[in-house]
Amino acid sequence: MTFSGRLKFYGFGFAMGLMIVFGMFGTRSCTTPNELKMQELVFQQFQLSDQAKCKLQCLHMSDKLRGENKAFVLAPEAQQKLDQSNLLLLKMELRHFEVNYDLSAPRKEPCGEYFLQPKKEFADQYNYKILVLDCDTITRINDISMTSATLACPCQ
Repeated sequence: MTFSGRLKFYGFGFAMGLMIVFGMFGTRSCTTPNELKMQELVFQQFQLSDQAKCKLQCLHMSDKLRGENKAFVLAPEAQQKLDQSNLLLLKMELRHFEVNYDLSAPRKEPCGEYFLQPKKEFADQYNYKILVLDCDTITRINDISMTSATLACPCQ
């Protein structure tokens, strides 16, 4: 058998092997423990502490209202809708966050404590960090710490 014949034979076997491996494993990718924990936290039921509700409202307040130093009061129905929309927006933003295990206490009883911060590439977009308690099937947002001094929030 000539060299070109052997090369064709080897190439055919290599291509068959690649197709078998792709068929068995497909487009799977590796996920880090950090990504798995973030997925778990996002897909659980969310609860906000009163302090976190207030700070979340300050974060997502419109620029027009942020410029005024007036306290505003909303009807209970409007406040509940605002809280739900803020919570939904926060869930969407959490895909740009990661768990900082150096500051977290995952084995704390009764609920593990996780400190969430923006990923390095999104650090300039998000000016807050989140303290989350992971209680079985509930993700409780305990506190939101704002890193920017420009945001004046009365609930600090």
